[in-house]
Amino acid sequence: MKKIALIEDRDTRQERFSQEENFDFETYRSILDNFVFEEFEELALQILNDSFNLLQYDVIICHKSVQIVDKNDSNLVITSRLKDYCKKHQKTLIFFSGGISANYYDNSEYDYLELNSKTFYSQNLKLFLDEVQKENENILMLCYGEHWQENIVANILEKTNLFIFDLQNNAVDVDKFEIDADLVKIDHDFYTLKAKTLDEILLFKESLEKFFTCKKSKKTKNISLIIHNDNVCDPQLFDHHIKFSQTFDEIDMYISNIIDEVALYMPDMIFIKDNLSKNYFELLGLRLAHHIRLSSQLGEKSFVPIVIISDFGIEALIKFNPLANILTTDNVFVIQNTTEEISQYQTLEYPSIKLQEYVESIVIYPPKDYLDHHSIANEWSIYRWAEFLRVESKATIANRVKVENMLYFKYLKAKYATKDESVVKTISPLTKKGKVLLIDDEWSKGWSDILNVALKKDGVEFKTFEYEYKDKSEFNLIVQLKHKELTSLIENADVIILDLRLLESDHKNEKIENYTGIKILEKIHEINAGIQVIMLTATSKSTILEKLYEKKILGYIKKEHPDDISIDTVENINKLLRLVDKGLQRKYLKEVWEIQNDILALKLLSNLKLSFDMDDSQKKLLELKNTVTKIFETLDSNIPKPFIYGMLTLYKCIEIINDYYIYEKYDRTIKKPKAYWVHNNKLIDNDGNSSVNNKIKSILKHLEIQNDERNRLINEISCTRNYEIHFGEIKPECEGRIIKNINETHYKEWLKVLQSILIRISEVKSK
Repeated sequence: MKKIALIEDRDTRQERFSQEENFDFETYRSILDNFVFEEFEELALQILNDSFNLLQYDVIICHKSVQIVDKNDSNLVITSRLKDYCKKHQKTLIFFSGGISANYYDNSEYDYLELNSKTFYSQNLKLFLDEVQKENENILMLCYGEHWQENIVANILEKTNLFIFDLQNNAVDVDKFEIDADLVKIDHDFYTLKAKTLDEILLFKESLEKFFTCKKSKKTKNISLIIHNDNVCDPQLFDHHIKFSQTFDEIDMYISNIIDEVALYMPDMIFIKDNLSKNYFELLGLRLAHHIRLSSQLGEKSFVPIVIISDFGIEALIKFNPLANILTTDNVFVIQNTTEEISQYQTLEYPSIKLQEYVESIVIYPPKDYLDHHSIANEWSIYRWAEFLRVESKATIANRVKVENMLYFKYLKAKYATKDESVVKTISPLTKKGKVLLIDDEWSKGWSDILNVALKKDGVEFKTFEYEYKDKSEFNLIVQLKHKELTSLIENADVIILDLRLLESDHKNEKIENYTGIKILEKIHEINAGIQVIMLTATSKSTILEKLYEKKILGYIKKEHPDDISIDTVENINKLLRLVDKGLQRKYLKEVWEIQNDILALKLLSNLKLSFDMDDSQKKLLELKNTVTKIFETLDSNIPKPFIYGMLTLYKCIEIINDYYIYEKYDRTIKKPKAYWVHNNKLIDNDGNSSVNNKIKSILKHLEIQNDERNRLINEISCTRNYEIHFGEIKPECEGRIIKNINETHYKEWLKVLQSILIRISEVKSK
């Protein structure tokens, strides 16, 4: 068994390689002496002093830029002496370095190879050492891994082609043709020249070419399977037969049934006639071949050699059909429909290949009759979400069957098989309570079932607007918007999950304003702007996504299109749940909107419009109306601490009401203003105390609606306002009356106090 010396001056490079590739040098101690650390220093000094002896080694591998500390130009001396030594003793010498950009091999005087460090420290090194142990190595394995033989044959084929060209142009004598010595390293039956003639050299060239399509023969014949339509020359050449039917409802579903039949035979090789139907250019045999590669039920047999029997060559097939890209992948061959060709390919030996290698080398496009980007995203998202949420319903099962049998989706599933397996992720449950409504044209295809599971929680009520959108026009949908059933569902919801594009006509629109989802959003805002809306969309256009936020939505969820690798399914589900939770937390805005609208509908304010002949009282009421309209807007904004600004808006309303009933006049005696009623010029309660609190309470008493609860809430508003305005200052009369952490409950109580005051004012004024 051969011995190898590996001379490495940078131990950190070896450590990094060992960690990254899970490589253990100790495994190869019987054939490999690894000169690192002190062993390297000792050997390197011996080489510098020309006192070394490496006769026990058949292969010497050394870092080409090898350097000894404090020894300038030591690499030049070491590499030069190693070259002379290997030439003299006919040793194989290999240099590796990060500065080597291209492999260099020369065997004119002795076997000599140069290669890049990254190429050397790779799985190629493991392959090489494994083969040394089997006494079956070749140093080109270090450069080309499992494809080292192909590299040798390719070089010989190139030389042969050039020689034939020169021979045909009388530029060289036929006797000069020599077969490269490296060819004996290849375990393959190449053609043996019977004489040095052009015809014989052409036969030799043909055998070189066939090496790339038909590799080594096995001693035993493979178990072969043929899938055909009574259109192969000699069906008796095969062990098993599957005849492809001429009639089927859905091609991918039918082929999936064929795959189940293939699994029964578990063949070593699969032969397929390219044409399996009455229309040759459909090339259903190629479609079937892709299915075989992507079908998990075949296990390792998915990657047995596939031999396509055709009446055309590879170039023609690629022009005929894009699925012919499988012909450029490993372990797939094209042969003529002849007994000789079929017999020759019965004994293929095939290398092991992996699913991801195949998937990365091909592209499968959606069927021509497929609807659009939107449909793909819907079906793919339903599949992914249902898998993660473990939703088993009639709709999700039907979608899963489609995804797992349709060639395009099989390809996608394989392409993204490892996308979310590296980290274990969990779904975060809802924490809030409320009512959620789904409006989506794909509700019956699985979204309703999926969201029903995702949003399942005590206190959460989920409903779907069950409407058949297919073939409906925008007019039909507008009619539905006016229908009591949909209006009632919208009014009852706290959060609505709304699809952006609901009708087929939406997919022809470019402007977001024309999408039916946006028109329904506008209708929702008309009904109650406090209803929180989450948009579902299959679009990936950033211009559309940016404009969605201009439409006052809570957020959006992108349905997963396989081309969008930025979307993680679990993160996407969790994003939806976070948005729903946020929406349910903000459901109080519905009531705020309703109260604000009720206030604005009061006769006191509803008919007010700015005019030049308005008196002071009308101007006050108009100012009050304008301030009330800012209540919802303030709370619904993204400003920090919206409840504080909302409270200040309520306080401003109270101040305007005070000014509507009361005016102030400066009293020189006490040197501060006193408050008087506008209607009779008399002092208000408490000897005209002009504080906001005293004014509003006097008004409540005047309107005959004063009670302890209203007084308490008025005190809360006033004291909380002073606390926020005066940076935390607490007056004695406000002890225990300040709300430091305002929430929706406090705010709704305060807003209802304002509402009750304005209702009473409106009643009194209308008498």
